[in-house]
Amino acid sequence: MTSLFSIAVSGLNNATLRLSNAASNIVNASSTSKLPSSPNAPYTGFTPQDVISLSTGAAGVTSALQPRTPAYQAVPDATSSNANSSGLVATPNVDLNSELIASKEAQVSYAANAKLIKVGEEMEKTLLDAIG
Repeated sequence: MTSLFSIAVSGLNNATLRLSNAASNIVNASSTSKLPSSPNAPYTGFTPQDVISLSTGAAGVTSALQPRTPAYQAVPDATSSNANSSGLVATPNVDLNSELIASKEAQVSYAANAKLIKVGEEMEKTLLDAIG
């Protein structure tokens, strides 16, 4: 049962990270910054992240954040103080629909892992009652 709980807890942690990351990307989606002056110049605006989940076998799942590539897209906004001479600004490469779906997936995943822990505890209790 111990591995069941560790796998479920790793799933809870993964879902929490995915939800937190989606929220961060959504909140910063409308921010703007100056476009880099050249392809090799650094981008100084918000860099959206993606959650990378790796299966670790019996131990569950390990998650990490990875910067999204490309981090930004050029959009027209001549009224922005960040606009270049062509009227373009850099906005984070965030698709709101994808982020909302990711947050819903994280919510469902969290609920499933929480249910797994509850069922596991009920099974342990039933077993202890049967032998006790």
